[in-house]
Amino acid sequence: MTDTLIADTADRLMAEIVTPAAVRGLKDRVSAAPVWASLAESGFLDALVAEAQGGAGLSCAETLPVLLATGRHALPLPLAATMAARAAIASAGEAIPEGIIAIAASARSDDDVLLAQVPAGEFADMVLVPDGDGAILLSADAASLETTGEGTFCRMRWRGANGPRLPGFDALLTGARIEAAEMAGAMEAMFATTLRYANDRSQFGKPIGKFQAVQQQLAVMTELVHGARAAANLAACAPTGMEAVAAAKVTVGEAAAEVAAIAHAVHGAIGMTEELDLHLLSDRLRRGRLRYGSERYWAERLGTAVLGSGQATMLDFVRTRIFL
Repeated sequence: MTDTLIADTADRLMAEIVTPAAVRGLKDRVSAAPVWASLAESGFLDALVAEAQGGAGLSCAETLPVLLATGRHALPLPLAATMAARAAIASAGEAIPEGIIAIAASARSDDDVLLAQVPAGEFADMVLVPDGDGAILLSADAASLETTGEGTFCRMRWRGANGPRLPGFDALLTGARIEAAEMAGAMEAMFATTLRYANDRSQFGKPIGKFQAVQQQLAVMTELVHGARAAANLAACAPTGMEAVAAAKVTVGEAAAEVAAIAHAVHGAIGMTEELDLHLLSDRLRRGRLRYGSERYWAERLGTAVLGSGQATMLDFVRTRIFL
């Protein structure tokens, strides 16, 4: 019942304020301000914060519908990252800052300069940056910023960076879990859009969805979308389990490539036009595959874990390390 209520509320909110026109207009903090204000009013920002600290005290699994909804509407703002960051900050006993919080995927120090790759950094007021076995909270205003990879992430530099430290916060793992869930949501929307188009578009006197070749493509798409949703759910149920998150990032990333290819094949030439909202979902999947570790990166980590687990069979590994 709670899951349904959260899902319905998130879907209504996103449909109302995260329209395709709004998504196209989101470029920086200034343009994001009206949309973010509506998201902040929803109460979702503190969904993961413990009740004793003023939040709703929900689990990652219970907030999965919110992440799926943001993915279905291709929201580029780091709503889920802010939710996770606020919970981690509160748990560390630090004061939660106002505004948008992004989570850096990686960071390195060179003399007195801290360089980080930050997905959605162009929107951030604050950034959680990996720091040893935890993360450090830094102001975005104190950093220089350069957007790279066609909007995949921002390269941000701080000189003499100082801020509250969050021991034990795994930025890469948290980001990968979020990306897997949002990509799964984007694929659900892509499938719905493609199915609707196949039923509406007629050729030779009947909808193209009636042709066997197209039906086969839609069947494959259905399997991939449901598999991605299941993988994202496993990662949400074990948010700190590297194996579950790695399996989700690999599964969802590989599925995203094929789902996008099928969607564009069914749409034909119209799928390449910028005016069609399909490209917003395609771009969201492209960015998601590259952020917080690619499929290859997580496959290598997962393979290393399998080889070092000492389990007799792969089934034993899956049962004990992924299905937690």
